[in-house]
Amino acid sequence: MKRAVNLRLEESVIVTLNQLSEELHTTKTEVIEKAINFFSKQNSLKQNQLLQFAGRLKSSDADSMLQSIIDDKNSKEFELNI
Repeated sequence: MKRAVNLRLEESVIVTLNQLSEELHTTKTEVIEKAINFFSKQNSLKQNQLLQFAGRLKSSDADSMLQSIIDDKNSKEFELNI
């Protein structure tokens, strides 16, 4: 059984939703459900590609790799040319 939910969307997203619904000859609900399922699968795929090595690493190696990822993520340098 489907449940009703309330969403607040940007106007541009609503326009896109309406266009997709018309082009695909389906409901807006179906478009949103498919989009969420697609996003979920893509996110799981990214995690699975990284985690496929988890069983092959020693705990200390995995911890070291994770710390390197965190450090790298937080130390990005960038320059804005405004």
